[in-house]
Amino acid sequence: MRMPDLQGLPATERVQRGLADLQHGRHSIEALWLAAAATRLRFLGLPVPTAAHLPGEPEIALYKALGAESDDPYYSYQAWRAELDSFLAALEARVGRTREREATL
Repeated sequence: MRMPDLQGLPATERVQRGLADLQHGRHSIEALWLAAAATRLRFLGLPVPTAAHLPGEPEIALYKALGAESDDPYYSYQAWRAELDSFLAALEARVGRTREREATL
């Protein structure tokens, strides 16, 4: 499976930073954010590296990392999750259309 085109999808820049951070072993918020959805992202064709260097529960680690930047991480966490959900929905739609097109060839 080849990497899907991400151009024009919401949060593409954050996704690309997160992928780079995961590949380089950095514990950034973007890396934790993507690690939380790694299985789903891999299914959609994104080359999400295994996050052996990351905590076992990336969503909790993400919440804690956001808490280090804010007194109340709840709203930041919800915003990050909503952005990830938006990206995933758009990517699923794009990948679905591509797979349908390829199946008819």
